[in-house]
Amino acid sequence: MRVAVVSLLLAVLPVFVLADHHSDSYYHRDYWREPLIVVDTRNCAGESGLASFRAERVFKVQAGICQDPDDSRKKLYQVMLKSLTGGTDYEILWVDEAGMQDIRTQLRENREAALRRHD
Repeated sequence: MRVAVVSLLLAVLPVFVLADHHSDSYYHRDYWREPLIVVDTRNCAGESGLASFRAERVFKVQAGICQDPDDSRKKLYQVMLKSLTGGTDYEILWVDEAGMQDIRTQLRENREAALRRHD
């Protein structure tokens, strides 16, 4: 089973959609004080609501990560994403169906925490 998951992940990871949106929106660059990867875990069908979010880097996971990956799978994906991004220590925000509703709050908290660290 693990071999199948890893094989699927290796097949899918290189074809992630890397989105960098330049439209004016509520999400300005100030919200992204640290590198952030948003992983859409809602389903494997590829239907994603993340396209409207502006980020330096947003990886939309189209397959391989389904509803609620367990902690061991999250760790595996985290290592693989870090490897893909050249070792950059990205914060990874795991987004599920409920999390899509809470992402604005999470982004605001991230921004406030980053501002506190810089003070």
